[in-house]
Amino acid sequence: MPHAGFDSGGTRVLHGLGPQLTATPDILLHSLDPVHEAAYLVRLTSRHYLEASFLDDRVLGDDTPGLWARLDEIAEHTAALPERCDFIFHVGHVGSTLLSRLLGAAPGIHALREPTALPLLAQMHAQLSRPESLWSPERFEEVLGLCLKLWSRTYGKGQVPLVKATSWASELAPALLARPSKPRALMMTASPESWLAGVLSSQHGLGDVRASAAIAMARLHRRLGAEPWRLHTMSLGERAALVWTTEMLAMDTAARANPDQVLGIDFDIFLADPAQGLTKALKHLGQPADSTVVQAIVSSPLMSRYAKNLGQSFTAATRRQLQATSRANNAEEIRKGVAWIDAAASRFPAIARFLEPCYRDGVLAH
Repeated sequence: MPHAGFDSGGTRVLHGLGPQLTATPDILLHSLDPVHEAAYLVRLTSRHYLEASFLDDRVLGDDTPGLWARLDEIAEHTAALPERCDFIFHVGHVGSTLLSRLLGAAPGIHALREPTALPLLAQMHAQLSRPESLWSPERFEEVLGLCLKLWSRTYGKGQVPLVKATSWASELAPALLARPSKPRALMMTASPESWLAGVLSSQHGLGDVRASAAIAMARLHRRLGAEPWRLHTMSLGERAALVWTTEMLAMDTAARANPDQVLGIDFDIFLADPAQGLTKALKHLGQPADSTVVQAIVSSPLMSRYAKNLGQSFTAATRRQLQATSRANNAEEIRKGVAWIDAAASRFPAIARFLEPCYRDGVLAH
């Protein structure tokens, strides 16, 4: 059945909303329906963008009215929009939401955190070579361009949008960085042992590993052109290592093809001196990095709250304590995970190259 908001006959539904699509980010392209060639548009405010940890279904509510509209109709209204947005890619659970909030506090950046359509686009991109793909490469390019144009709108003159991707949307990073607009990217990582200790320390992290391991294995096998592993034989620590390796390989592929566009940020190094880390990030994004502004941002309550839930206290000391407890409680799984990564690197040069000394603490961390 067609979605509410349009019918199979192609009725136009945007009416007077069309011109507003080009004016401000108030109308967000929230999600895509490739089957019906449609997008769900919702009305937000600048406060929604500022407060939302994720621009997924959690941003929907009574104060976010929306409608479905056909992609071709949206494209007619947005054809003249420029495409200009930068990205945060990450391996998950490495402070990407925190960094997005800190950078979003800078006057020249409009931060968007995990728009729902982006991971779907990554999935569709991976299927383009398959006979069952719903879209041709040309159609995918049209829809991706449409989404990027809409995400490129800002509230302030001269602002640059900064899109924080969902972790497994890193699969799309090589294609995004190769675009003519030459977006810049921050790639957030952590060393294998540190990441494993962190992700195994919480039910949230464990849940993400369990939910994403199968997809991660398929992605990793596709990139390596081989299928050496079987998920059912792997321990939880090894599955976590698999997820880390998959995201790292996707980011490393993009970084090596577009080195001038990428800045790697190791989360543990960032937390040791957030002012320095934020300054580097701002400069890489072409933004002013006035020391007074930077210090005000890193001294704000953002650094003492859990970025995904600002009502919850969370500091660098909290993270260190959780990791220490995890190292004690999960020592064997952490050991298994690190050993799995080392074994994978000994077999596949593509993995070994981001475990070299200059990459061990993050993509392009030299």
